[in-house]
Amino acid sequence: MKDKEKYSDRRRTEKRQDQSADSASEILLPGQNKRQGDRRSDPRRRNVRLNHSLEVSLADQSGKTINVSASGVYFEVETDDMEAFAPGTTLPVKIAAVDVEPGLEKELMFDGRGTVVRSGIVENRDHDNRLYVALEFTEKS
Repeated sequence: MKDKEKYSDRRRTEKRQDQSADSASEILLPGQNKRQGDRRSDPRRRNVRLNHSLEVSLADQSGKTINVSASGVYFEVETDDMEAFAPGTTLPVKIAAVDVEPGLEKELMFDGRGTVVRSGIVENRDHDNRLYVALEFTEKS
């Protein structure tokens, strides 16, 4: 009787493992990341994000990008005017990049406008007024 109980437990365990190993859940879509809990792996994202540090010029300030995509930019800026980056604010933005091809180097400039989606204060020890700003593009040229 003990042997029969031992086998029945094993069969239940195997059945549970078979049910949990769904092969469809292992298939990754293009641009999808297997990391769980990471918002960058969210397949609902419209565009691929590039983690490049590029120069960002605003009306009267400048900063550095953290990441950029076709639909927006996430950047860090040092400012004394925190209200200028309140959510819903529309800002002009210029992003400079250098395209390096073998034997050819050219500067690329993106010029447009965007709406601040969110902003947050950067924690730092120097007591600088730094913000992280997420900007969704509304105009591109």
